[in-house]
Amino acid sequence: MPLKIPSLKLLMKIVILIVLSIGPWIFSRAQSSPSSPVTTILTGLSFPVSLRFAPDGRIFFNEKNTGNIRIIQQNGTLLSTPFATISPIFTDSESGLLGIALDPSFVFNRFLYVYYIYRDSQSYTHGHIVRYTATGNIGTSPTNVLDVVSAAPNAPPYHNGGYIKFGPDGKLYTQVGEFHQGSPAQDQSSTTGKMLRMNPDGSIPSDNPFPGSLVYALGIRNAFGFDFDPSNGRLIATEAGPNTDDEINIIVKGGNYGWPTCLGICHNPSFTDPIVDFNLVVTPTGIATAAPNVYYFGEWNTGNLERLELSTNGSIVSMTQVYTQSGGIIAVEMGPNGKLYFTSPNGIYTYDVQSPVSAMPNSIFIILAITVSIIATAVLGYLGIRYRRRHSPQPVPRMQQSWGSFPLEMELTGSCLH
Repeated sequence: MPLKIPSLKLLMKIVILIVLSIGPWIFSRAQSSPSSPVTTILTGLSFPVSLRFAPDGRIFFNEKNTGNIRIIQQNGTLLSTPFATISPIFTDSESGLLGIALDPSFVFNRFLYVYYIYRDSQSYTHGHIVRYTATGNIGTSPTNVLDVVSAAPNAPPYHNGGYIKFGPDGKLYTQVGEFHQGSPAQDQSSTTGKMLRMNPDGSIPSDNPFPGSLVYALGIRNAFGFDFDPSNGRLIATEAGPNTDDEINIIVKGGNYGWPTCLGICHNPSFTDPIVDFNLVVTPTGIATAAPNVYYFGEWNTGNLERLELSTNGSIVSMTQVYTQSGGIIAVEMGPNGKLYFTSPNGIYTYDVQSPVSAMPNSIFIILAITVSIIATAVLGYLGIRYRRRHSPQPVPRMQQSWGSFPLEMELTGSCLH
């Protein structure tokens, strides 16, 4: 007996019943989204550019433009009286109160270090480190540690650097930009365009790579953040390029990162190539270690927060955009509570690094939609009916791929800060 082929109308009813049977579940999964991984801590601030976490639970941060160092108490309350106010400071463009660091022995000596920019009466620009002693919630006994750099009179107010942090070796590290001067970055006798390493009192460690010099690495243009990976001692840092070639670098003792001779990946044995080379400027800013070989960094020009995973040998495993906002991201720090802190020009926020990827509901929808299409196609094909799928759902673009030992190059457009 010949097989009786149902009518097209009946076949379409079958497909519709399949879709309706699981469609509501698909729809609910696609529309539901996890609660936002970002929590607002404070707003209404004046360019908070650095965060530090005291062992007792207080959070210290500094405002670039006001010269204020402020404290968030353990209960989340912002103290109205600043810990200290730095004056005078020079705040044009990228200058100002740029970095703070807590001494590794803060519990005992209560030392807090500050990096700021000022101009003297002859218009020379100085990068200066001073140390305060925390007496309760007030900074006392300011002590000069080091005049890190003295740039030419009326030097452009750009490429100052100023991020400071203690390393696992107990030494104080700081990034210093080349103050828009270029060539001094290759001059070992100059402190501009360098990663510097010093003893807490500002003296030169005997094991620095260049005898009698604070210079730990050179050839750096304009840098906004670095961190140490406690699992392997890796020093990872961001660097902003001119109109191309923003970078993520692994900083090594005595390394030369090329500026202004080399931008991005040069394949020149005289220079250390970046592990990430951005073809167009995104201005990577703060960077923090979240787990062994896993780092999060912010972007000023895009407002993106990125997750970067490296292999043990430093090659890229993946890089993923995990969050974006309308304003630029400045500082990125890992807090003691397991959450990632980051700042914008007027606020402080946390990002839950354990949160699911926000695109996951869309991924579920895509998988199920494709499953339905396959079932429908199989049924219709078996019955001898030709079926054409007109629309294929497209996944949300993600910057996540597996890479070998080749550095990643990206192209992003948008307004640029460099």
